[in-house]
Amino acid sequence: MNHIADISEVLLELGLSSSVTDEERAIALVSLSKAEGAIRRHLRYDPTLDERIEYYPQQDFGSIGRGVIWESEGDQAILKNIVEASSSNLQLRHIPIRSSPAIDLRIDYDGRSGTKSGAFDSTTIKVEGTDFWPNYDAVDSSGYRICKDGILKSMGLWPDTAGTVRIVYTGGYSSAELHGQDSVLDASSIVEAVIDEAVRRFKKVWVNKKQTLAGFTAGPMIREDLGDYSYTIDASLAAKLFGSSWEVSAETVSKLEQFVNYGCLLGV
Repeated sequence: MNHIADISEVLLELGLSSSVTDEERAIALVSLSKAEGAIRRHLRYDPTLDERIEYYPQQDFGSIGRGVIWESEGDQAILKNIVEASSSNLQLRHIPIRSSPAIDLRIDYDGRSGTKSGAFDSTTIKVEGTDFWPNYDAVDSSGYRICKDGILKSMGLWPDTAGTVRIVYTGGYSSAELHGQDSVLDASSIVEAVIDEAVRRFKKVWVNKKQTLAGFTAGPMIREDLGDYSYTIDASLAAKLFGSSWEVSAETVSKLEQFVNYGCLLGV
């Protein structure tokens, strides 16, 4: 899995870029890891650009009766007839979808999420623009089309049995886009949120460390290797120092609002 931000960016924000101890670096690394995990959980996808291989639907709609589908409405889950549901739309998890490389989409009604021998062979390939199409709504700085909402539309209804659709596609934001260095797409709020959350976790640990330990004699790092730098954090102590891993601040929620995959949350 790719990193959203770099440890050097966190250390710079902490004012530790020119002088940092091994212990400070170890805590900063864990803070960054936990921050990225929290951001991915909040967004409901990994925002870094990468090729994805996924199987859909991820819920077995057929198991709740043919012709019906669950949808979210406010704080309630409502069972609707399939003609009323958005079943011609398939929501992919990692956004935005890129038109290059081309999407490889296959439908095999006995595909079993790729576990069956011979599943999703060349006879199951579907054609973009004929059988399905993304809701392309923008063009990136390389001139390729992108689909920000991650929705694939179909000429008919998508299968309702889990694991019958196999999709290979490229989704997410490039490093330049995440760092506000792209001329078209600006996803820098995601990196800003990660750094904010990492710094907040670092400072929380430092305060907790002072309060719970006798000075700084029993730090959380229990092993360190040189060369290709690695470290090990004492798990029980880290749990006490870091607290909840998944909470994010209200400011982070605000920064990420336009990037959350709400369609994935709603099960579109």
